[in-house]
Amino acid sequence: MRVISGQHKGAKLISPRGEVRPTTDMVKGSLFSMLDSKGLLRGKKCLDIFCGSGALGIEALSRGAESCIFVDVDCKNVHANLDKLKVSAQVLQFDFRRAMRMLKAEKFDLVFCDPPYKTDYAEEVYKLLVKYGMLTESGVAVLEHASDRPLTTVPKNNIIDSRVFGVSAFDIVRGESESDICGNV
Repeated sequence: MRVISGQHKGAKLISPRGEVRPTTDMVKGSLFSMLDSKGLLRGKKCLDIFCGSGALGIEALSRGAESCIFVDVDCKNVHANLDKLKVSAQVLQFDFRRAMRMLKAEKFDLVFCDPPYKTDYAEEVYKLLVKYGMLTESGVAVLEHASDRPLTTVPKNNIIDSRVFGVSAFDIVRGESESDICGNV
């Protein structure tokens, strides 16, 4: 795994071992090309939930994002990667629910959510983002999920773009009022 573009282009990242599914360089490249073309990177405030190695947040910072907060229950790899690249960022070592409660007064332009494979955490993260009003008016969330498990609680009109890469898929979604969400938090 490596940083694909920007200030840290080519830097190799330490990735978690074991039962993990890091976002591949091909998927990451496609995602970031799309985000960049929509003006969703430069100068933006980001949140990387289930950050693992921090690859998504670090890619955003490398491409000009203003800041990124990293969240995961195991942060040793993201700390190692940030230290290696000499990047200063806030890292919260908490369960995503607790971290989001702690950050609920914050507003983000871009949120990455790459949860453990075959879980419904992406939908739960979306509900909490909307409940707490954590996205700026033009803010979006990138929700990665298994391609055979489409998002069911995100209103279709809130999905800006969707892509499928084999067993992985991601939706870029905007936030709305809590009443627009299907299901409760």
